[in-house]
Parts: sequence; structure tokens; C-alpha cells
Amino acid sequence: GDAAAVEVHEAGAGWTACDPMPDPLRDSAAATWLSAAATDQRVYLVERTTGWASWFDPANRRWGPTRRLGPDPAVTTWGVAPGRVGGAKERLVLFGAKRADKEAECTVVVQAWEVDGDTLEQTPSASSDAMPPELSERLFPRDDTDDDDDDEEELDDRSLSIGVCGNAAGGYVYNAAEPANGAVLYELWEEGKAKGSTTAVARWYWVPYAPADAAVLAQPLGRAILACSPVGLDELALAVGA
Repeated sequence: GDAAAVEVHEAGAGWTACDPMPDPLRDSAAATWLSAAATDQRVYLVERTTGWASWFDPANRRWGPTRRLGPDPAVTTWGVAPGRVGGAKERLVLFGAKRADKEAECTVVVQAWEVDGDTLEQTPSASSDAMPPELSERLFPRDDTDDDDDDEEELDDRSLSIGVCGNAAGGYVYNAAEPANGAVLYELWEEGKAKGSTTAVARWYWVPYAPADAAVLAQPLGRAILACSPVGLDELALAVGA
């Protein structure tokens, strides 16, 4: 079908036609080129390589503003997740990855910004929050087998891709090209507890893949789908055997 066509499916009512997808996103309608984040009111889309973004309101069947996100022009791959809940406005967490300088402790720098969910603009006075270099280096380890620096840089720029899944409490960032490397768990500041903080991310943790999962991904046709959901009391009870 036409990649520009947009329809909403409602239980019992079938499919309803809506406004077409914004022009900057039409050529990248495939899921592999878009990073998506869903909240109670909207679905947010970001084109992974260009940073073009917009949101869709299923209840009102309309698209919001479309703009190119640009907190850092050196970023070559983008991801988006829901931000903290609180107040009248929705917020997002925008993740970007770029090659690090040769003198840096890691090969890839991963940064996070808080974004206004209405305007898709960076939250005023908010600064970027960089993933600790020891964690980004585990997601994107150095390749010491290639002696040609120019070829290595060109290859990395083409293959660099991050994946993000999360909710209003936090989520995971991973190497979309090599998910078996593991993932980094991020926690967001709780509303009202981020005193003096100009960033959204409170903590970063390393989360290794289970050996069985890594074995599946090592196979030629192995694939992985990562998801994230809030943990309730029922899940905690199951985890501790209560």
C-alpha cells in the first residue's frame, strides 16, 4: 500500500482514514528506519538517521508539528522513548549516538535530552546527559582488527545504530546492529525529586544478555525484539516467589 496513507483501527469500528504521514517521514515508513514511542495520548516517531520527528494523536486522528531534531549535529542515529510523567505537558527522552573523538575513552558517545512532547523542542535549560563511557564502550566495543583507520571510520558511520525501548520510569538503550552485546538500563528522575537537575536521566546500569538469548542471536537468522513495561506488585511477587 501507499506508505503515506495513515489509518487508525478501533475495536468494533474497523479502520478509519486519517491525514497522511508528514513528508519527511514518508520515505522512511518502514519500522527499521523509525524509532517510535507511545504514550497514553500520542505516538511519537523519529527518523533514525535524519532526526525528523512528529507525533500522531489517534483520538483526534491528526498529526502534530514536524521538525528536525538537532541538539547535536554530529549525531548519526536517533532513538526516542517516553519521558517523565508530571504536569500538563508530555515529555520525551531523545537519545542520540555519534562517533567519539580518537582521544576519548570510548568509540561511540551516547547522549540523552529531554524534549517537549508538544513542540518537539529541547526542554529549556536542559543539558545533554551522556551515558558513562565504560557502558557505551561495552555496547559498541572497539574493533582492533582493522589497521586502516579511514575504512574503519567509514564502516562505523554506516553501521552505527541505537535501539531504545522504555516508559515513563526508564528503559533500555542497546546496539541495534549487535543486540547480543547487552543493554544499558536508564532510570529517569522522579517528578519532584530532580532538585537542581537539568537532565532527565538519573542513573545508568549495565544489563548483560542471558547466554541462551545470545546463542539465538548468534545464529544467521536469529532476531530479537526488546520491549519494556512498568513492574507492578504482581510481578514483584512472582519474582520473589511470594
